[in-house]
Amino acid sequence: MHKLYTAVSPKERGGSTATTEEYAGYTACDPRGQKIGRIERIFLNRRGEPEYIKVKMGYFGFKSILIPVLSVATDEERRTLLLQ
Repeated sequence: MHKLYTAVSPKERGGSTATTEEYAGYTACDPRGQKIGRIERIFLNRRGEPEYIKVKMGYFGFKSILIPVLSVATDEERRTLLLQ
């Protein structure tokens, strides 16, 4: 159900082959479960680790913000990333 990933390389995550495009369209939520917005893109650092998530916010999604990634829990069924 929930997988907890700290910003580590795919090899350290147990060989996960998920790409950054797979999470586009997911809902980003804060640690309390409140919706922040829709994920547009995940930015990786030079080592291939997730560093920032670009999230579209607002009623029409005109505003975008970058959120630094420390750890994220994914819920594949609900298509949600819970930022922690």
